[in-house]
Amino acid sequence: MTPDFSPQDFPVGLVVTSLSDGEILFANQYFYQVSQQEPEHESRFAALFTAASSIVLESFVMPMLLHQGYCNEIQLSLRIKPDGVVPVLVNARIEQGESPCIYWAISTAQQRDSLYQELVNLRNDLELRAERLEVLSQTDELTGLMNRRAFVSRATTLIKQGLRHGIAYSFFMIDLDHFKHINDQQGHDVGDEVLHKVAQLLASNSRENDLLARIGGEEFAIITLNQSSESPMQFAEKLLSKIRAEKIHGMDLTVSIGLAISAKASFEQLYKGADILLYDAKHQGRNRLMWRDIDGD
Repeated sequence: MTPDFSPQDFPVGLVVTSLSDGEILFANQYFYQVSQQEPEHESRFAALFTAASSIVLESFVMPMLLHQGYCNEIQLSLRIKPDGVVPVLVNARIEQGESPCIYWAISTAQQRDSLYQELVNLRNDLELRAERLEVLSQTDELTGLMNRRAFVSRATTLIKQGLRHGIAYSFFMIDLDHFKHINDQQGHDVGDEVLHKVAQLLASNSRENDLLARIGGEEFAIITLNQSSESPMQFAEKLLSKIRAEKIHGMDLTVSIGLAISAKASFEQLYKGADILLYDAKHQGRNRLMWRDIDGD
């Protein structure tokens, strides 16, 4: 049994217009509710839309209809009283016959736009969270410096750039002296405070393009291209002096530094060379710099 219904029963705007001049031949009540127009108030279909949407109708939708006979899901904006607009989705097809006309199906797009905006906001939030997680994954939580993983990745890239351009580079391995005694005698809270303070000193005295990281418990590392008027040895001595001048809870702080310099060595060779030089500095009494040019051949 065929249900008894009329175009007025459909929960979508149904409009029939003349193909020749766009005159509204029929519109159901739902369409007038959406557009907030009164029947017979405006006889031209395009005049019910905003100026921009009217241009789209004339310059895009109508040529598409004439070319292929239909169009699907074109988003336009209906004017509503007093000065508002409502987004709508428009589907249409041409009905040929003695008096060709266009059948229009119009549904509101407000809920879809709202959902789309929610999805955009969710995507932006997820991207922001991902960026924050990426930063956290590369950052040492205690000091705020780069962690070992990020340092190895970025330092390797920096050294490859130096190798391509024949620029010498330096690897500073810096280790706090007697840090175990600080933890044992003063407690780990004081030890953390010392690490944070040394990290601040290193950061405030490093150059703009230096890579600085905490790579171990009380170990820090700096990679720099030698493009400054200050020599690597002068820079290292300055760091030693700055840290010697600091006191935390009445304690004198010192560090030992191993410095490897090269225009040929790989990251791994520099790392190993600086580590050996740091061990030498510790073995010879701490609170000092040991440095050497590393041959990468």
